[in-house]
Amino acid sequence: MENHLQSNSISLPGLIFQGMGQLSPLFTFDGIISVAAFAAGASPLAFLVGLIASLLTGNTLYQFSKRTASARGYYGYSGYSLGKYAAFITSYMYLIYQLANLIFILSFFIMIFNPAIFYLTGVNIPFYYGLVLIVIISIPSFYAVYRGIVPSFKSQITINLIEIIFVIAISLIIIFTSNDNTFAVFTPISGYKDLFLGFITGSFLAYTGYGSVVSLGEEARAPRKNIGLSIVVMLLIIGLLDLLISYSLVVGFGVSNMGNFANTVIPAFMVIKTHIGIYVSMFFLAFNFFIIYTLFNTIGTAITRNLYSMARDGFLPVSFMKLNKYGAPQNALFLLLGIFISVALVSTMIFYSSFSTGGFLNQFIFYAAISTLSTLIIHMIVNTGLSMVHKNFVFDIVIPAVSTIIILIALYYAVSGLEFPFIYSLVIMVVYVIIISILSIIMGTKIKDSYGRMPIKERR
Repeated sequence: MENHLQSNSISLPGLIFQGMGQLSPLFTFDGIISVAAFAAGASPLAFLVGLIASLLTGNTLYQFSKRTASARGYYGYSGYSLGKYAAFITSYMYLIYQLANLIFILSFFIMIFNPAIFYLTGVNIPFYYGLVLIVIISIPSFYAVYRGIVPSFKSQITINLIEIIFVIAISLIIIFTSNDNTFAVFTPISGYKDLFLGFITGSFLAYTGYGSVVSLGEEARAPRKNIGLSIVVMLLIIGLLDLLISYSLVVGFGVSNMGNFANTVIPAFMVIKTHIGIYVSMFFLAFNFFIIYTLFNTIGTAITRNLYSMARDGFLPVSFMKLNKYGAPQNALFLLLGIFISVALVSTMIFYSSFSTGGFLNQFIFYAAISTLSTLIIHMIVNTGLSMVHKNFVFDIVIPAVSTIIILIALYYAVSGLEFPFIYSLVIMVVYVIIISILSIIMGTKIKDSYGRMPIKERR
């Protein structure tokens, strides 16, 4: 077969639900909220700030998607506007961003497995039972990536619809049975530093998966129309859900008691059990592990397309361009699995052996911070790039500039007075950026000069 991705394979609904696999509201309910809780009682405000920031950054992707579409994803946009060196750096930034996503998801579910089981049943189960369960569930997820985009998005539609209905139902029940309902949670009642720390580690992270559909530009129908439209629809849906979720959890836990929210790794389970009951809490736990499929599937699909394009553009060996009989980047998937398994094992051993049972929480926060820092850097690059190829003053210059300013403010508040484990995330990111910047210079003559200011050719 020809060595190119299968065009016209995924329509607008498929794009929306494929991208929403990484924006999982259920994972926000008990995962992202755990780090967004650094904003304390202002967690709902942090999610509102995250939504606004995401809509502003989403505008950049929307504007680029109307001009070019390919499997390159974010780095295609930076290459289109800033050239091959910016493309190289962005491509490797995207890899660490999504790899960090995979590992913090893994860390979180290992972290909550034993405490949640013990809290709900009184049975003490070793943490590695959770690891085994995650591995079992991840097998069909990555197999769907291997089978191509069609099985992936079809399964995503079914699972995500069930997830959305479930999250809305339990959130509304919690709100209606709470005595602490107040709009004060939409004010910076915990201070601006805590607000932006919650933003940088949690609320902005809850929205960042929408960019995963950008790399489906060669497989989407009418990509220059549907890619951008799917991003807007996703952000609006998830934005409303995350505001509902964060508000329900804060008022359900108790605004005055939010100082204790971050002291437990299972606050969502406590709120659900208190307001709804033990059986719904147990279903919530089971459903949490079920959505590992959607999370891993969306991330795996996006990374494999990114790796495929990197090989095509000379950023990686050409062997990673190989597609299987289903039209999926086979060797790119094997590379992803190899890196993910290796890094996850080494990282887990380091954090667990060094920090005992708190290791998984620290590992979760560590990779959540890396994921957010890397995606903020990526968005600053593409924001800058859009201004270089501007057609409209407001949408191509003003809005990207405002987006970048919000990112810089958030970074300032987030890195000032950092403590463990955030400081290690910052150090890793600085070292990584230096390394890939040097590599871009060293490999400059070998990288295909197919960017400049010329549009990437879109296959019909």
